[in-house]
Amino acid sequence: TTQNGPHVSCDLVRVSDALATLEEMAVGKGDLVPGTPFDLVFVDADKTRLVEYADACLSSDLLLKRGGLIVVDNVLWKGLVLEASGSNNQQQQQQSDVRSVSSSEDEATEDSITAEAAELKKNRRARKLANKMHHFNSAIAKDSRAEVLMLPIRDGLSIIRKK
Repeated sequence: TTQNGPHVSCDLVRVSDALATLEEMAVGKGDLVPGTPFDLVFVDADKTRLVEYADACLSSDLLLKRGGLIVVDNVLWKGLVLEASGSNNQQQQQQSDVRSVSSSEDEATEDSITAEAAELKKNRRARKLANKMHHFNSAIAKDSRAEVLMLPIRDGLSIIRKK
């Protein structure tokens, strides 16, 4: 990072664990400690660790200044987060419906049910990630260190302001 008058230039390319790097920066360790805290951190990273990314940014004024923003992408995860926020009973009922095909139904219906079962299996990973995103959304909304604005555009975008 170099400063030329009112402009700061930052050339950073690093191949490593992004969360570990942020955590090092937050405690002032490593070779990437910013001269001044960031105004904005954009997170489009491992969805299973979003709570940890937010915590690293919120826990230290070395990484993100007070009043700074964290922008997190995909917080609605293809709309599946809305399903995850409801009860899991609906998902369990759908899976039960797929399994309870009677042998007297015609072949077309069985093909349809089989295709639906395959689609449910295919979407298992997406639903798992949607549950992780729901957990993140709930946790960050309850975090007293932050204010959150969720924009329902495309896959969802959260703008989190550090208090």
